[in-house]
Amino acid sequence: MKNQLVRFLPWDTNHFGHRIGQAKIRRLDEESHQLLRDSCKKLEIECLYFLADAGDQASILELQRQGFIFVDIRSSLERKDLDSPAPQSNGDAIVRSSSADDLETLTAIARDSFRLTRFYADPFLNNEKVSAMYQIWLSKSLTTDYADWVVVAEVNQKSVGFVTCHLDRVSNEGKIGLVALAASAQGKGLSQTMVLHALEWFRAQGMKRVSVVTQGHNIAAQRVYQRCGFVTRSTELWFHKWFQD
Repeated sequence: MKNQLVRFLPWDTNHFGHRIGQAKIRRLDEESHQLLRDSCKKLEIECLYFLADAGDQASILELQRQGFIFVDIRSSLERKDLDSPAPQSNGDAIVRSSSADDLETLTAIARDSFRLTRFYADPFLNNEKVSAMYQIWLSKSLTTDYADWVVVAEVNQKSVGFVTCHLDRVSNEGKIGLVALAASAQGKGLSQTMVLHALEWFRAQGMKRVSVVTQGHNIAAQRVYQRCGFVTRSTELWFHKWFQD
């Protein structure tokens, strides 16, 4: 019988070396917390992820009262109108599809580009394993069908940034996954250029809208998406709970 309250996460469990799950419920009170705790005990969960609506003050207070750690503000943005002009060139930069030759350079960029995410904010998760997680994520995107397309920015014949793109053909929604740019290439508008190329590709694939998720405190990323025509769709809060007994 499937657990109705907790979804076991095998990949996270294997990677971090802790049994990890995610709550299926979005609201919490004292009674539902006890049920959630019982479910975690049955599954031997050590760490539980919980995503709450930012406006649900009662649940947020209960999460804090029950020892959940606040780790992130999840900001979801979307763009519905994709009938925009094709992106313009950006100086000496070339924007192209990824190739196998990009793997070493781009995974090195991925290693240190996501320090604002909730996994780094959790003091009980190993930072080295968090960095490796993003490298694995990008490697899968480049070498398997995990991503449907990867946009790469190149300057002076060296790849300096990427955007991973995913298609949901059931809902006709494109989804931007990872976006990163080498420190040496920042401040030149390349992130915006890559996102605009991604939008053009999504439009060509017949998508009706495109969504992306970033951190609420990552103002630089939000500004990039806003300049590309995205608007905020929802704001949620991530909490983690570690069970010590």
